Amino acid sequence: MEVNWAPAWVRLLDLIPALKAQFANARAERPFTHIPRLAFRSSGVAGQRWALLPSAAGFVDPLLSTGFPLTLLGVTRLAEIIERHWAAEEFATQLKAYAAITDQELLVTSRLIGALYANMNRFDLFAALTLLYFAAASFAESARRLKKPQLASSFLLCTHPEFGPACAEICARARQRLSSVESDALIARIYAAIEPINVAALGNPDRRNWYPVEAEDLLNAAAKLEASREEMEALLKRCGFVCETVPDRIATA
Repeated sequence: MEVNWAPAWVRLLDLIPALKAQFANARAERPFTHIPRLAFRSSGVAGQRWALLPSAAGFVDPLLSTGFPLTLLGVTRLAEIIERHWAAEEFATQLKAYAAITDQELLVTSRLIGALYANMNRFDLFAALTLLYFAAASFAESARRLKKPQLASSFLLCTHPEFGPACAEICARARQRLSSVESDALIARIYAAIEPINVAALGNPDRRNWYPVEAEDLLNAAAKLEASREEMEALLKRCGFVCETVPDRIATA
């Protein structure tokens, strides 16, 4: 039996007055449809001479747009496997390892997104939880641009010996019902967990959740990336970010 889903759309608009006003004069161009569940996780990620990209292996939610970096990381890994092991005996073993890390990263992503959705009603904790992603992402991007991919070999740094377990612990805790005091303690735990990989001065209260692109933040974090200040200055120049160097400071374009 065909179901009319238009009333569900009307109920949604009634819940969000601003959205209702925006669509006040809109007209549906096709029948409303309903998909009960978008998230999925494939039972198999790789097999004999085949492999799925992360975007085909699973989908969690568009929150944080994690699908882009996950898939790009998958492309990089598969390209390296093909380049280095295509005709070798360990090709199948490499694909199996690729499948394992891809599945692990999908699970880690789902747990972070689950923690975020569980705290939509607590903005300060929600904002702090997003820093787990942005700290890991900015650290990983910087490491790769420095040609030090070994410092960030997994998405959300889930295999990092310190940050990986800390992130898992925080996400599990965030999905529980917390008091105000417990939430504040968890926020402090988040700031402590990201500190070793925080290369963008995330969590600085003076910035009030607005984070400008400051070269000095990256320069000050050089040691976290096992780099010198000179290496970081060279990186910024290669990226076209720096226009002038002055003692102990970079002037940005």
